[in-house]
Amino acid sequence: MLKIEAVIRSTKLQQVKKELEQIGIVTFSSFEVKISGVSHWSYGGKPGAFKTSVLIPKTKIEIICREKDIDRITQAIAKGAKTGNAGDGIVYVCPIMQLMKIKNGQLDERAI
Repeated sequence: MLKIEAVIRSTKLQQVKKELEQIGIVTFSSFEVKISGVSHWSYGGKPGAFKTSVLIPKTKIEIICREKDIDRITQAIAKGAKTGNAGDGIVYVCPIMQLMKIKNGQLDERAI
């Protein structure tokens, strides 16, 4: 089992949701987050020179899935989130050591 996490532009959430629904993924979590990054406006014309980092509003998506579903889920997220510009986001995958559904105690794959 894995957890796919993606940080995307907030304006692309509905498009990502649509892409996920098209592959049968209807359950995921989303959160409003702010990430620290260097503003494109703060370079001052000199390479490597910047004033400070800024907090940039983004949306974070989390999906628990089986290993066999990784590629189609990450591709759907990328397709829905991509604008081709800097700041489109990032997708990463983390292993899940154990998963338990609280309602009925089901574990791991059976709990997905």
